[in-house]
Amino acid sequence: MKTDAQRIAAFNARMLSSLIDPTLSAVATMAVANYAAHATDFYPKQQALRAILDAAGIATSQYFGYEAYNNELYHVSKVSSGASAILMATALHAKYVSYFYNTATLKAIANTIYSIVIP
Repeated sequence: MKTDAQRIAAFNARMLSSLIDPTLSAVATMAVANYAAHATDFYPKQQALRAILDAAGIATSQYFGYEAYNNELYHVSKVSSGASAILMATALHAKYVSYFYNTATLKAIANTIYSIVIP
């Protein structure tokens, strides 16, 4: 059986062949640019989320649920705006309230970070 290092070396040898390399180089360049744009947009929102959760006194064991809510709101903010964003965010809010997350904290996340007012 091959070791991990042998498998990685074999994969790298296949992927860095002269036939595949130009395509992968172009894709890798686009992937790096896309990730950089995503990270510069999303990371400040994640930091703001942590500040809200710390101020609300949420236990760190519950952060993952609020981070999932933040991720879904981020997607909503990217695909819609206006009334449709409010409707989608309201549905998300109801979903996470049914999971027993704090409704005031969820509304604060939507309002403070994404400027979406949930009724």
